[in-house]
Amino acid sequence: MTTEQRIKLTMLLGVRNYGNQNEQVVKAITKFGSTFELLKKTTDEIQLIGEMQGVNKTGLASDKNKLKMTLVALAVKNSNKVAILAKQTNNDTLLKEIRFSETQLSRLPGTTLKEKVQIIYDRAEANIGNLAEQGITPDTQKVFLETITSFNNAIATPRTGIAVKREATQRLLVLFTTADSLIEIMDLAAGSVKDEFPDFFNGYKTSRKLVDTNTGLLSLKATAKELTSGKPVCGAIFTFNLDNANLAGSNLNGEITKKTSKKGSFHIKNMQAGTYRVNVHKPGYKEKEVTVSVADGERSVLVVELEKV
Repeated sequence: MTTEQRIKLTMLLGVRNYGNQNEQVVKAITKFGSTFELLKKTTDEIQLIGEMQGVNKTGLASDKNKLKMTLVALAVKNSNKVAILAKQTNNDTLLKEIRFSETQLSRLPGTTLKEKVQIIYDRAEANIGNLAEQGITPDTQKVFLETITSFNNAIATPRTGIAVKREATQRLLVLFTTADSLIEIMDLAAGSVKDEFPDFFNGYKTSRKLVDTNTGLLSLKATAKELTSGKPVCGAIFTFNLDNANLAGSNLNGEITKKTSKKGSFHIKNMQAGTYRVNVHKPGYKEKEVTVSVADGERSVLVVELEKV
């Protein structure tokens, strides 16, 4: 989960808690109640995926290394025992197939190690009738095979983990998009009854604030897109000028300049509240001027569509 998603999840949890505390009012507002139920389900799923992603996986590599050491030790032990039989019977082919040192096996990558120790197991299994005096029996072979299987499962886990992580990332994008749409409906519904339920409306607006608890308020996210294609515009320069009316009593000159990244966007934190005139320009595109309002404790979103010259 990205930082922005974590911040948004915190907001969704705040909205969910506030709605639960004001259940009667929520049900009384047309469209708000039914939408809120959908939002709770969406938030629950987002929270569940976030918790799954946050599970400490550092133990996985440690366990795999321990299992590898166990397998190598067992493989070397059995390799030496089969080697005795090979020498006794002058079976050079068998000796070459199963003769490995601990150093050789330890340096092998997981899949190759699994292949080599499997050969040792298979050759021991094929000659098990002659290996009893060396201490290789069906019981020891069973333990050897179980160790091989466990290690094979362990080295497959990271690939599975990557696939699961990719699926979770894609699912989160869908869920947050859904949550955004639901919040928009709830905003409209709450706004339609702000005179009837002023205390509820004000509390709801407070719960809707996006706050970065690590670095302060997230004031604005700005994005530049091509008018016709909708593709992000990299390197577009935004110049923000705070309206003169907002500068009274302030030591700031009110001007901020930012450039869009490769993804066509940027964030500004801790902006002074007020209305800004925004000039946007980039060579090859028509210059554009828009306005945006920034409120304390809330994040504004500005999307500017630029037309090619």
